[in-house]
Amino acid sequence: MSDTTRNALDEAIAAHFADEQDGAIVTGYVLQIMGKGFTHHDEDDKTRMLRAVADQQGIITTLGLIDYTRLHLQGFALNPDD
Repeated sequence: MSDTTRNALDEAIAAHFADEQDGAIVTGYVLQIMGKGFTHHDEDDKTRMLRAVADQQGIITTLGLIDYTRLHLQGFALNPDD
């Protein structure tokens, strides 16, 4: 990822989080993206995955955020009315 793209991504995440969380600051993030390839080669037209984490974010924080999200969504899937 280019520095320009990375800075724009970090700024957008920080602005959105502050807006949604009464001015809170970002201390870590995990962004998981899924997409579809569009080439002329069948082997390249598969699902594509991309992941971004906050700069200099530790592995423990990254794994914690991933696990928290997994458990939260799993709970929602099992109990959608809660």
